[in-house]
Amino acid sequence: MNQESELLDKLTFKQNYHNIRKTLRAVKELDRGYFPFQTVCCLLQTSAEYGALLLSGYVVNGLAAGADFGGLMKAAVWVCILLGVLRAVVSGMKASMQVKRDLMFRRYDTMQQAKLVDLDFSLIESPRLKEMQERIQQNNNWGAGLYSVFQHMENLTMGLLRLLGAVVAGSSVFRYLGGENALPSVCMAVILILGLALGMKVYFHFLDICNYLMFHRLTLEEKKQFYDFVWDFIVMGKYQYQNGKDVRIYDAYGIMKHWTADTEKKKEWQDFYVKKPTVGAAGTGAAVGAVRGLGTAGAYFLVVWLALAGGIPVGSVILFAGCLSNLFDSIVILLFQLHELGITARKQMAILELLSLSDEMYKGSLPMEKRSDGQYTIEFSNVSFRYPGSETYALRNFSLKLNVGEKLAVVGRNGSGKTTMIKLLCRLYDPDEGEILVNGVNIRKFRREEYIKLFSVVFQDFHLFSLMLAENVATSTEYEEGRVERCLEDAGFGERLAKLKRESEGICSYLYKDFSDSGVEISGGEAQKIAIARAVYRKASFVLLDEPTAALDPLAEAEIYSNFDKLAGEKTAVYISHRLSSCRFCKKIAVFDKGRLVQIGNHEELLEDADGTYAKLWNAQAQYYQMS
Repeated sequence: MNQESELLDKLTFKQNYHNIRKTLRAVKELDRGYFPFQTVCCLLQTSAEYGALLLSGYVVNGLAAGADFGGLMKAAVWVCILLGVLRAVVSGMKASMQVKRDLMFRRYDTMQQAKLVDLDFSLIESPRLKEMQERIQQNNNWGAGLYSVFQHMENLTMGLLRLLGAVVAGSSVFRYLGGENALPSVCMAVILILGLALGMKVYFHFLDICNYLMFHRLTLEEKKQFYDFVWDFIVMGKYQYQNGKDVRIYDAYGIMKHWTADTEKKKEWQDFYVKKPTVGAAGTGAAVGAVRGLGTAGAYFLVVWLALAGGIPVGSVILFAGCLSNLFDSIVILLFQLHELGITARKQMAILELLSLSDEMYKGSLPMEKRSDGQYTIEFSNVSFRYPGSETYALRNFSLKLNVGEKLAVVGRNGSGKTTMIKLLCRLYDPDEGEILVNGVNIRKFRREEYIKLFSVVFQDFHLFSLMLAENVATSTEYEEGRVERCLEDAGFGERLAKLKRESEGICSYLYKDFSDSGVEISGGEAQKIAIARAVYRKASFVLLDEPTAALDPLAEAEIYSNFDKLAGEKTAVYISHRLSSCRFCKKIAVFDKGRLVQIGNHEELLEDADGTYAKLWNAQAQYYQMS
């Protein structure tokens, strides 16, 4: 069942209450003072509204009773001044509330991003989390997210206060509804209540039609083709500088136009997205208007009837009609806003589920031994691992010992388990079977935040941030300028760095243009050098290269690996590649095939086994990397 359908399923009162309570509790955690502040603002706004209504009744009644005109006007002026002050205060508070809402929305979004950063990597790649993120995106696409919660709660508060205000301000009218006026008044009240109930039933019927047309009449492909594309490229602004090059090179404007401007002109689009939903929306609006109109008309009819019967003073007609109209109007608003808040709360459940996720990997408590000499020995002992949702082992019965200062090359075809070994070593995942030891201790026992500091890794899909060059190298806002420059030069970035010093701001230059219009664009090879400089800058005992140069030709890759080996010095290093030539300089080469370690030795030893995996791969690849 898709998420849109789930939002339309009927929930019990208890389920709706549970969802709303969880959502409001989450908002409260963002700013504990927001709802009290909002309530005070709504109270002042309601007081100003009923103050104006009471003033009108007071003045008309006074004039009808022959009261002194000057005295009435003097009182009216002072009340108007007070109401003006109240409205000014309310306006200021609303502006402050908007600032609070913006801050809370950003904090809410930051919490989600922070949660994704803090969660176990194994959860990040899990089907469960991916499905959850899709639900979050869909729910945000169908509404205003947290802003909807703010708006519905403000409307609910206003509706409730107006209802209470109507009861308080119009309380004296009830004494006129007794005695000889009791039966007609009761009949009129019953007619109004039945009319309101019928009107609300019609309203919810049209609302269901509107939602059905918006959610159910569209196939999954139709939703994907229009909503995902238009939302991403037009609303979310994902048509940006970076993908602009692809749009131009591949003349993609035509397909973008097809799914945006041209799509809007198609009859089927008009039918799905405009005509039928408009009918439902118009019916919904008409139903609401009819209900509110019925309440207002009924209130005025009842009060005028009482006034003509001599039951109430003529000046009180304005006051009582306004109070009764607000009373019925508030009931409609409360029912509508409760319904909408229930749907909005359901849309927040995926986000709240994400925020409530707990890590599954064991958090060790043993401090990591800090050794300035880097004397750490790593051992894989009968390690097996399958990715979540997969029945195939990515690594099977893997055992290997890596001694201090060794340079290990890990080679094999794509998908043979090379990267999986690195992920397990860095505790991005934990083995399903077996264990990984550092100096004889299972790595699960160490404090993970201390353990991962042992490693500097350049992954194949490494990522640079749209921040300053120095911050990318140091991965911190605090850095040693000389050391940053030295690492960049050692990584082969020296020539471009010299150019940045002349034309831009050197290591303070921003990469890309996401946060700075003066940001610099870098090539793929330059990005790789920055990633290598980042690995060198970190004072780690182990350095790992996981095919970050896979896009380069074999000779260029071999040169980068050889240069990095010199930078690694006496550190223990692991070099991963599916190209055997890149790592032939290593004295120890581990050969992977279908998740298993099938051979180990140096280049010459492995070639001696003509039937071995290494020799077969070497002979197959030799034409690409043979040197003269």
